[in-house]
Amino acid sequence: MVATESNRALAVLAFALLSLAFLAPRGAAAILEPVDVGWDRYFRLDWKVSTRHGQPVVNGYLSNTSPYPVTQIRLLVDALSPTGEIVGQKISWVVGSDLGPFSRVYFEVPAPSDASSTYRVRVFSFDRVEIGQKH
Repeated sequence: MVATESNRALAVLAFALLSLAFLAPRGAAAILEPVDVGWDRYFRLDWKVSTRHGQPVVNGYLSNTSPYPVTQIRLLVDALSPTGEIVGQKISWVVGSDLGPFSRVYFEVPAPSDASSTYRVRVFSFDRVEIGQKH
């Protein structure tokens, strides 16, 4: 009987600790950075901020400046404070992102929900297609 009470006490303690872990306040969310920090060797972005249905959107063209086909392209849009700090982020797939060498594709991404008049757009991730590789 002592072993059962001991097990029950451990179970209650474990439950209490887990509950506290889930109720504890969370720290600031981690800032996302591009997966390939050298993305700008392969791509050029030409974009602007406009409005669609009363909401800000970032739209423009992503150009593949490399001799390689790329696929699975995701963009990272940062909302910046007046001091340049990131106050919001959004990752979005580029529709039709099978992009041949030296070609471009149009994109449109809803801007992060944090009110900002300043944005930054970067390539978050992509897959380079090697010759002979099926994608």
